Amino acid sequence: MKVPDLSIIERVLDNQATAEEVCLVVTWFKSEEGQKWLSLRMDEDEKQIKEGEENAWMDHEIPSELIYRKIMRRLMFRKIRIWGFRVAAVLVPLVLFLGLFVHVDSEINLFAEAEYEEVTVPYGEHMYMIFQDGSKVHLNSGSRIRYPKKFDFSERKIELEGEGWFEVAKNSKRPFIVDLSCLKVRVLGTTFNVKAYCGDDNIFVTLQEGRVKIDLSDSYSLDLMPGEEAVYDRQAKSCKIDSKDSKEVVAAWRFDVISFKDTPLKNVLETLTRVYDVHFEVMDNNLWNYTYTLTSNKKDLQLILNDLQKITPIRFVVDGDKIIVKSL
Repeated sequence: MKVPDLSIIERVLDNQATAEEVCLVVTWFKSEEGQKWLSLRMDEDEKQIKEGEENAWMDHEIPSELIYRKIMRRLMFRKIRIWGFRVAAVLVPLVLFLGLFVHVDSEINLFAEAEYEEVTVPYGEHMYMIFQDGSKVHLNSGSRIRYPKKFDFSERKIELEGEGWFEVAKNSKRPFIVDLSCLKVRVLGTTFNVKAYCGDDNIFVTLQEGRVKIDLSDSYSLDLMPGEEAVYDRQAKSCKIDSKDSKEVVAAWRFDVISFKDTPLKNVLETLTRVYDVHFEVMDNNLWNYTYTLTSNKKDLQLILNDLQKITPIRFVVDGDKIIVKSL
């Protein structure tokens, strides 16, 4: 079929043509060639239509209901596509965030109730532990530690009763906290020793490397520097900071070395009880006034008792499952 003149087609589309011209153009539109031309024309017109101005293009009668429906479907599809892009711009980052959140939660259980492990070191033994963050602790005899299977998102908190030498992996966003019941030791990446046995009058925190904050209450804390030792008096509920001559002596117990410096007999016997799993019975209360300064790597208890007997006028006598302490 012969293609109508372009001017005639434009007059038909503008509703200004004669009846004969309309009949001619509509008949051509029914042909395959006419439909392709009309489809391309509608695509060009669609590009000129801005969102929100669709009704301005509908101020005249459309010559064919089929063409009208086709145009409206295209306009609706375009609007849906635009809104789809807007929704995707919001949902895609949200989905990515949720995916990351689920991954992190699977690693550290953000909202799961914390599960705890508890370990007690028998008298006469030591224990070495590595936590999931890489931090390490060497526990002395008679110590008890309680820790979560997975550390919290904001902090790494454990509970200690006894003595432990800590090497804490550095993480500025998740402080490592040692809860000693009456005070807390807060660190980021540090090496330090804590001695906090339940029956002892004092708690000792000795810093070797890094920096430690001693939290005594919600509003009061002390900073500890390398070479310093915090001594907390349980009865007076007070804390003082001393300088240590030798930081290695503090944790000599890790290498099976017994070390006392101006240590009262009461604390000496408590240490020997934990290290050798023995029981002492003191027969004379005047003996509690004696203090001892001694360092020994002797593993035989009797040899250490012999050294103590050389320092003060006391005698250790083995009586069944206990050791009697009496004056000469």
